[in-house]
Amino acid sequence: MGSLRLNLQHLSSYDQDTGFFNYEALLAAINAEIIKAGPRPLGATLIEIRIRGLARVGEAYGRKAIGSVIRQLAERLELAPIKNRIIGRIDHKSFGVFLYDVGDPVLALQTAKQLAALCSRPVPWGDQQLRIEAIAGVALTTATDQDAATLLHHAGLALRASSESGSPGYSFFDPAEAQAAKRRNDLIAIITRAVEQNQFEMFYQPFFSFKSGKLVGFEALMRLRHPEFGNIAPSEFIPIAEEIGLISRLGAWCIEDTCRTAAEWPSHLIVAVNFSPAQFYTGTLLAEVNHALEQTKFPAYRLDVEITEGTFLKDQELVLSQLNALRDMGCSIALDDFGTGYSSLSYLWQFPFSKLKIDRSFIHALDTTPKAPSILKSIIELSRNLGIEVTAEGIETNEQMLALRNLNCDYLQGYFCGKPTAKSNLAAIIMKNFSETLEQNNVQLSKIKLIR
Repeated sequence: MGSLRLNLQHLSSYDQDTGFFNYEALLAAINAEIIKAGPRPLGATLIEIRIRGLARVGEAYGRKAIGSVIRQLAERLELAPIKNRIIGRIDHKSFGVFLYDVGDPVLALQTAKQLAALCSRPVPWGDQQLRIEAIAGVALTTATDQDAATLLHHAGLALRASSESGSPGYSFFDPAEAQAAKRRNDLIAIITRAVEQNQFEMFYQPFFSFKSGKLVGFEALMRLRHPEFGNIAPSEFIPIAEEIGLISRLGAWCIEDTCRTAAEWPSHLIVAVNFSPAQFYTGTLLAEVNHALEQTKFPAYRLDVEITEGTFLKDQELVLSQLNALRDMGCSIALDDFGTGYSSLSYLWQFPFSKLKIDRSFIHALDTTPKAPSILKSIIELSRNLGIEVTAEGIETNEQMLALRNLNCDYLQGYFCGKPTAKSNLAAIIMKNFSETLEQNNVQLSKIKLIR
């Protein structure tokens, strides 16, 4: 009976594939070392090592090959010339190595680098050499971080940073990463609730014709305000909405709300709406646009669909078919942030663009870069030869405006001529522009009469 109890205890504490501590036993062992140190803070390091490429191995050679890889990597870690360590298996693709007398960051990073390199060597399987990769996240104990769960959490965040940043395969935990992770979790809850309760707002930024100075339309810009977090930028909430599967609902609300607002404007004004790349892969985009146009009785020819180069990266044919369908509805297609990607020029003739928007970085370069006017002139002339109209966005000064007008750009947009504003302010902007245009026309008419 006693031997059975010991056997069960062993099974509950050790990973069967490697013989290392399992997750719970690893945490207990680390905490035991921390407690053993007493009131003196323990200077120690936890390294999480994650193996990448196991799924590919399984697809090619089956589950037995994955098991063999894990066992061979465990042997390498066991035989590594590192003293005073505790090794455990965190999950199916990660190991944890606790160094309970290493508090020096340089030595900790050197050890992480060594272990990652050790586990990244090819693993034999029959007559094959299986290619895998190991990355490492490093967390050091501090005066406040002296428990296993916290260290493991921090090592995991460092691991994620290593994976996302393109680092050499190992990375330290940065307290800012923990703050960023917490903010991201908070934002997920905020965005989910905002979508469900229609808490987003649409702001509108005017754009004008260079030739006439007349108001042409507005770009619709989504905003999210929160009593605690303040204004949350689209660059934060759009990627999260994509990741948690809410971009379709958010996009459908945006297009219908925008069309309903724009339907109240004079019929010569257009509205531009930014579309997330993820919307083109939901399978519902065309239906959502068509539904919005029908529900609001807004004519498609007054809707500009703005997309960025990133929209094409996943499936060009799928995107192209939808852009052609939107164009067939009557919408104009605009390429936003032109000049920031690697393939923007090639997209101009492959896709049905009728407009492009020069990225604001080129406009700002007018103030500092002598070559900027020549580059902008080339972009505008190329676009005109292709029958594509050009908007310069991000114009902030009179000098920038004059430079773009002299280069025969079609439209201007930016803080110089109007900041994004709530829909309640649009009527005043439209009336002001109408009055100014009428006054200009009267002046022109008076000149004609004097000439006669």
